[in-house]
Amino acid sequence: MRSIEFTVVIFVLVGVFMTACAATQKDHKQGSLNFKDGAFRNNSLVETHSFWEVAWAGLTSDTERAKWPKWVETITDPSPQDRVNSKDARVTFINHSTFLIQINGFNILTDPVFSERTSPISFAGPKRVHKPGIALEDLPEIDVIIVSHDHYDHLDLKSINQLIKRDNPKIYTGLGVGSRLASSDNINELDWLDSAQVSDDFKLWFLEVQHFSGRTLTDRNSTLWGGFLMQIGGKNIYFGGDSGYANHFKRTYEQFGPVDLAFLPIGAYAPRHLFKPVHLDPFEAVKAHMDLRAKQSIGMHYGTFQLSAEARVEPVELLEQAKREAQLSPSSFITLNVGQPLDMIGVGSSD
Repeated sequence: MRSIEFTVVIFVLVGVFMTACAATQKDHKQGSLNFKDGAFRNNSLVETHSFWEVAWAGLTSDTERAKWPKWVETITDPSPQDRVNSKDARVTFINHSTFLIQINGFNILTDPVFSERTSPISFAGPKRVHKPGIALEDLPEIDVIIVSHDHYDHLDLKSINQLIKRDNPKIYTGLGVGSRLASSDNINELDWLDSAQVSDDFKLWFLEVQHFSGRTLTDRNSTLWGGFLMQIGGKNIYFGGDSGYANHFKRTYEQFGPVDLAFLPIGAYAPRHLFKPVHLDPFEAVKAHMDLRAKQSIGMHYGTFQLSAEARVEPVELLEQAKREAQLSPSSFITLNVGQPLDMIGVGSSD
């Protein structure tokens, strides 16, 4: 049997086992208006592909896939700052959609992924091509973790369970996702437009995006996906998770006003017939930036794991083209070097 066929068989067998385990989990989402006929739904009623359709395409469509390097040397920060007490955020790009956001005394981690692969198995599936910008063991104490959804490249159970054991942070995620995590009193599941008061000066909202969920063969859309708006230190910080382009970006602006700092996905978009409903390309990311009236956006979801067909650096190159075509200033929507902290001085300051 060819190795690619063997890998697909292993994916299927692991999926069957995990599905059986998932069936035993207690269901806490029946009261949600977004949960209909046994599944969560996008309000746009767009047709999305399942995890397994995407995984199969990723494993079998080598002829049209750009060749990525096996390894890329990047910067790592072995001693990040413990705290940032300023209302000006310090942001470190760790990898993929994982950022350390330090602001107003809080250390916030987004979609923490530190494992070698984004896969249900340890020896096959998308493999990282560079080290995390900060090793998990070098992270400062984490106060808050936000998890946008349960796909393997956003919910890395090994990493998040280590952080639960080490720091017991407050964790915020969508309905149903908490049952996948290690036991903790600090896991908070949210529906779209639910909010949580993290502290007197930190309120967090879980918001609609256009995507899907699932980690097994039969649990498609059994948990809720979303983005986050963090209102902290007088600023609106938006974390977009995974999303296709739809009118929810405009609605976020209409409900909450301009965004001071936005984290928007720009990669894993090719081929478009497969990924357009669920992943922004750089041109759509620029449209989302403009819909949010974002003062500053940072690109994510590219360059670490080959999840789709485009070349590794293509999302960054196309983002520059998209900004020029939209007549945006070069600095309004940027990408960060892995492991290099950036102090967002003045972002969101009053005019």
